[in-house]
Amino acid sequence: MRGVAITNDQAAMNASHQRRKWVAWLAAGVVLVAVAALALRAWFTPPPEVSVPPDPARLEPQLRAYVADQIRAVLAAPRDPQPRIALALTYAANGLWTEAKGAFQDVVRMLPREPLAQMYYAVACQELGEKDEALRRFRQLTAEYPRFAPGFSRLGETLLAGGAVTEAAKAFQRLTELAPQEWRGYAGLGDACLRQGDATNAVKWLEQAVRADPSAKPAHFLLGQACQRAGRTAEAERELRLGLDTQHYPMPDAWSVQAPQHMKRIQDQVDMAHEYIVAGHPAKAVAILETALRFNTNSVSLLNNLGFAYNQAGLPQKALPVVQHAVQLDPHHIPGFTLLSTVYLALGRNNEALTNADRAVELGPGTVQAHLARANALLAQERDAEAVAALEKASACDPRNAQIHTDMGDILFQNLNRSDAALEEYEKAATMDPAFLPARLRLAELHWQLGHTNQAVAALQAAEQIAPQDPRVTAVRQHLAAPPPR
Repeated sequence: MRGVAITNDQAAMNASHQRRKWVAWLAAGVVLVAVAALALRAWFTPPPEVSVPPDPARLEPQLRAYVADQIRAVLAAPRDPQPRIALALTYAANGLWTEAKGAFQDVVRMLPREPLAQMYYAVACQELGEKDEALRRFRQLTAEYPRFAPGFSRLGETLLAGGAVTEAAKAFQRLTELAPQEWRGYAGLGDACLRQGDATNAVKWLEQAVRADPSAKPAHFLLGQACQRAGRTAEAERELRLGLDTQHYPMPDAWSVQAPQHMKRIQDQVDMAHEYIVAGHPAKAVAILETALRFNTNSVSLLNNLGFAYNQAGLPQKALPVVQHAVQLDPHHIPGFTLLSTVYLALGRNNEALTNADRAVELGPGTVQAHLARANALLAQERDAEAVAALEKASACDPRNAQIHTDMGDILFQNLNRSDAALEEYEKAATMDPAFLPARLRLAELHWQLGHTNQAVAALQAAEQIAPQDPRVTAVRQHLAAPPPR
């Protein structure tokens, strides 16, 4: 049999190939050994101790019970980072920042490549007054994770608060690149321009911020300030109004959206319940407050808020005994009698509604809500002129409340056929709050009905500047497109 000739070059190549295979196998083996060593070290290294409050008895009852549940979950799975994340978020959501710092540090040790863990450890430092350490960590975080948008948001805000405006602007610029839909990047750039005296560019960035999110009150407020400095007075007034009662919240992230479920202090839960009611979800508010009440059975505030939530959910029959219990616990609780009046109205018991409203006014003659409750009770009895008088007293208690004047205008026009007096009240409302949409729309509608075409169009244009996409504006726009009444 004829053999196959192998040249010296081929033999050398085969030998080299064999050596490479052995080197590759050896490298793979080294990697496996290293991984195994790390796994063994992680297994035999004891997990971090659990951060616990030094004095749990000082916590509110529901929060104390919830924290105990979270700690038990960590102890049941000491090597699982998820229960520790939940515990750290519980501490943070309830203002226990010393405990939160320790818990987030534990998460960093278990998940060293998780940017959220590093960011929230820095946030805890910040909340505890360790500003330099927090800033150092935010800088380190963004350097290590250059595509982590929440880190740049936190860095920019921290730098801006510390007066490092130029560096802050760079952080916000990066945020706009990473998250172009996020209003905080543009608002941060606008704020930086304002601090540098550049009102023109501030307006440009802040207009982009409110386009990104028309509901962002901080951006509207900053835009109002920028318009003021740029000499745009009318726009400044409108934007400042839109930014009233502004509260700034950090950029949302995967952990912050979980925080509300861990809030267990009474006031936080009342606030959450109120937000659900405003958003049109009273049943969720009821669920929160019912649970809270089990831990605080005689809390007048919780009872009253639960009664309000029941009533908003269309359950006045459930609200009644709850609110009655509240005023039994505190016979001078003005909000309780005000709410009782509202509940009796919902039950069709108008006389009792007026009796309780009168009691609220007697207890708090300077309380606007008491006079509003009385006005509603009088309206239910078709005592319209007296209802207007009650609203006038309410307005005296709260002279800047545009809604009261709008309500007075509605009664004067719809119930008492006093269109001129109604126009006067709508004008008062629009003057005291130029951004109050209902007053502008009422003016447009009433002027149109009275044949005042130019005034109607002007009022509609003012409404369109406030909320061009609002369905109420669209409805009035369509109405005014028809021929005016003769």
